[in-house]
Amino acid sequence: MGLITLNQMNKIYFVFIFFTALTGMEALAQKGVLKGVVLDKESKETLVGAQVVLAGTDYRGITDIDGNFKIVGIPEGIYSLEADYMFYNKFITEVSIKAQEETTINPELQPKVMSVGEVEIIAEKRTNSDVAVLIETKEAKAVVSGISREQIARSTDRTAAEAMQRVPGITIVDNRFVLIRGVNARYNSVVINNVVAPSTEIDRRTFSFDMIPSSALDRMVIYKTASPEYPGDFAGGVIRLYTVSQVEKDFANFKIETGFRIGTTLQDYYQSKGSSTDILGFDNGFRLLPESFPTRDVLVNQGPTSALRLSAARSLENNYAPQLQQALPNIGLGFNFGKVFKFEGVRKLTTINSINYSQSYQNFERDFHRYQIWSNLETPIDEWFEYVDNVYQKENRINVMSNWALTLSNYSRIKFSSLLNQIGENETIIRRGQNYFQRPGEDQENYLLGYKSRTIFSGQFEGVHEVGQDHKNTLNWVFGASYLGELEPDLRRFRRFKDEDSTNYVAIFSPSSNLFDNSRYYGELDEITLSHGLNYTYEVSKTEDSKNLLKAGYYVDYRSREFESRYFSTTYPGFFDPNVLDDLAVLPLEQIFSPEHYQTQDGFILQEGTRPIDAYTASNALAAGYISTDLNFNRLNVSGGFRTEYNVQQMNSRDDFGLIVVDNPVLSILPSLNLAYATNAENLFRLAYGRTVNRPEFRELAPFLFYDYKLESSRVGNPNLQTASIDNFDFRYENYPRPGETFSLGLFYKRFTNPIEDRLIITTEQSSLTYVNADFAYAYGAEVELKKSLKDIVSSAFLSKLSMNVNASYIYSRVDLGETATAQDRVRALQGQAPYIVNAAVYYTNNAKKINASIIYNIYGRNIFAVGDVSFPTMFELERNSLDLTVSKTLTNGIIIKGSAQNILNAPFRFYQDSNRNGAIDDVDHAIIEFRRGPLLTLSLTFDLNKEKQEL
Repeated sequence: MGLITLNQMNKIYFVFIFFTALTGMEALAQKGVLKGVVLDKESKETLVGAQVVLAGTDYRGITDIDGNFKIVGIPEGIYSLEADYMFYNKFITEVSIKAQEETTINPELQPKVMSVGEVEIIAEKRTNSDVAVLIETKEAKAVVSGISREQIARSTDRTAAEAMQRVPGITIVDNRFVLIRGVNARYNSVVINNVVAPSTEIDRRTFSFDMIPSSALDRMVIYKTASPEYPGDFAGGVIRLYTVSQVEKDFANFKIETGFRIGTTLQDYYQSKGSSTDILGFDNGFRLLPESFPTRDVLVNQGPTSALRLSAARSLENNYAPQLQQALPNIGLGFNFGKVFKFEGVRKLTTINSINYSQSYQNFERDFHRYQIWSNLETPIDEWFEYVDNVYQKENRINVMSNWALTLSNYSRIKFSSLLNQIGENETIIRRGQNYFQRPGEDQENYLLGYKSRTIFSGQFEGVHEVGQDHKNTLNWVFGASYLGELEPDLRRFRRFKDEDSTNYVAIFSPSSNLFDNSRYYGELDEITLSHGLNYTYEVSKTEDSKNLLKAGYYVDYRSREFESRYFSTTYPGFFDPNVLDDLAVLPLEQIFSPEHYQTQDGFILQEGTRPIDAYTASNALAAGYISTDLNFNRLNVSGGFRTEYNVQQMNSRDDFGLIVVDNPVLSILPSLNLAYATNAENLFRLAYGRTVNRPEFRELAPFLFYDYKLESSRVGNPNLQTASIDNFDFRYENYPRPGETFSLGLFYKRFTNPIEDRLIITTEQSSLTYVNADFAYAYGAEVELKKSLKDIVSSAFLSKLSMNVNASYIYSRVDLGETATAQDRVRALQGQAPYIVNAAVYYTNNAKKINASIIYNIYGRNIFAVGDVSFPTMFELERNSLDLTVSKTLTNGIIIKGSAQNILNAPFRFYQDSNRNGAIDDVDHAIIEFRRGPLLTLSLTFDLNKEKQEL
């Protein structure tokens, strides 16, 4: 089969649009229309996602977020109308349809009341189904993409990061960071429910989506264009994570899961000695500096042979020898329950709670290379070093969620949401190979032994009240608080070598303290965020089909961060007896750093390397206000307005010469406009413009220097960074042929002023990264999405149970670093931007046999992983194919059994350098990093603990 040309694709697309529009107009002109609103008979609340069907026909509709439905193109006649919604009695009535006329009917559904003990359960609106998310996408004023809880449940996805890669234009980096439309993760804004989430990383501005388990998610919605109501600090998108809050009935379930990773499970696993609480995701103090350990100022003022320095050295654990263990199968445990408390009238209190625990292992072998400068293409390039890294990782997670909702009346609701994550990451890397530049002819053996624990809490208290005459206006308020804590105690890095004639490795001891020769690093970060927002929606006017609204509100946010770190090195003074060092340096790892080898004469000493730049305090105060309108002119919707953000960023740090102070007050005026034109009920065109900003993160401003063992590079901040600004333009066509189905095609363009980019600093032996403001950048591209079911289309019983979700994106970008970029490529693609992304999924749903299955494919194009300079060529991450499979079955006793295979293809992660500097990867370029993680097989059982009570 030949490839379809771009011109042919354009012709097909415009024929499709013309045919769709023509069909819609013909239906409206010659046939009847049925419309209305589906309501709860008791509360008179509208029902989202209710189905309305003309019995015995294919004419059906589904209610939007306001409860409205509309069915067009109905032949004249008398029909039986059925309106149905989960946990409601079916509504049935006769309706007469006349040609060229609109018939209105407003079904009122009676809630089913079920007795479970002494508790009455009344159904709630669903927002987490595929249909509900598509309705939210269609009704949104901005360009939106989303993924529902239903879609997540059909996949192998265990975290929000894995689920996110199913969204059009999304790339996942390092299994946890999200790129939207190829724009770096630092350009996203993340909102958990209705509160802005903090950056979860010490050394970059980003959010680690692997911290959120997929089981805690109700839905994820990505706003790709600006709107006055949403944060203005983004360029890729605003990612809103909604945790599960709906309780339709009392429930309780328990889940147990096990996983087998090929190449890891039941294989050798190395890990240094840890604490008894590592299994819970945190260290109990075993790795921390002793309470009596002297402060930096005290220690640096002590002589090298002082008794205080000796006692301090001997108080540290001798924990340099990784212990051989066996990697156990992965395990996961989860308990979830929900409860409905009914009071007098419509008042009720609902709660949903969950606690999940997991432990996982990962072993893999990583090839790591670096090369000399290639100045002549005809001369073979010299290799700098050649290593093989044996990587051993273990992760323990605890996730706790507790959400509560209080219904005070039909017009007033209060919610409390909280989410707590505790993650412990244990990592050992044993690096073997040769460094032909530093120690030619010698075998090297380098070690990293580390442990990191992260705590993130997000909580909010929110109220929604319908006020004013006829309760047509809405007041929403929220108070939020979050905490981010990261502890990295006793990160040990050291190196050994041996020549060809030796049998023993010799430890390397530097005459001064540094971060890679026998160093011990201790880092701690604490960040607290307090926020408050208020939004008011005023109904200016209302017609039968739409409302004209005026919106206004404000949001205030204050963040405070404290970061401090210390590091020490074990050294051997040059004025001690060198023969003693020769004897000590060849000892086994479990003996070499024993306390008795630290001496005031002819022995090791502990030298503090901490500098003033290794700590900082910072704060960020944001005050934002907005006003916007939402106006309807027949088929045209116009929404937009202005958002004003006044942001004050402050930081205090020091270098060797004195105090470093950052004080950046910035006022940003951010206009936005979103136009949506509906040619008929199924077809929608959108056009949008918005101005947004991108602010530096604390770590990017701080002059703190950190050594990255994995990449053999260091990273340092830049206190002179400025806020970037972005102009965003979008156009999108959307088609909604049937409930749960959609086709969309979008185009976008982004223009950056002063974008923040990574930049390499030239050093003598290793690369060093910092951050700079480039002059400008731009990105443009296209994205397409298709969600389609074969139900009622094919006659095959098997094929009719299939549905598909295919999306693809193409992105092109360029950044200009300006005149200051003398040591690296001035013009290039944005870092991390993949030129194309493709996601494809096929789902099988057999309700009769209670079987669900899915197969999901993903690929993204090669992109810049690390920007190069005159010494280090640009490094690219190459394309990688991914394939996942999952099958689930609900047994007769209510037990759900689910099996999955993740990373079936086990395609390699490949990173190549552009050796010949032609801006592409070809046959003459060289591999820098390459590894495979191995397929992961999982099996889970979910037990419904309430099933017996419900059957009674």
